[in-house]
Amino acid sequence: MRDITIMIPERGGAVPEVWEALGDAGVNVEAAVSFSREHHRVVHVVVEDAVADGAQQVLTGAGFLIVDVREVLVVSLEDRPGGLASVARTAYDAGAEVYLLALATGDRVMLGVVNVEAARQAFDL
Repeated sequence: MRDITIMIPERGGAVPEVWEALGDAGVNVEAAVSFSREHHRVVHVVVEDAVADGAQQVLTGAGFLIVDVREVLVVSLEDRPGGLASVARTAYDAGAEVYLLALATGDRVMLGVVNVEAARQAFDL
């Protein structure tokens, strides 16, 4: 999976425009996170590898600034108290250095990690 990080202006309607552009292009979003930073928003859009290039084209064509593209892992999450803690602990114990963690669609969690191979081994991916 690919995490496409974009910056958008902090203005009404900008965030829905991201999802509308991707939806209109038939791009399914697997996970996402959005938050404010001073006068702009940072949006992480996670998509399957097969559609990542197309998603980037859609986003830049819609006028959004892509600031980073990284591989991320989306792993299964047991829906119970402590399930997220277990995923985070597994990644940290493997030395994967998590820099981004967000709930994904279904029963999954998105992990942005510095050491992707360590995380892959830890989660048998």
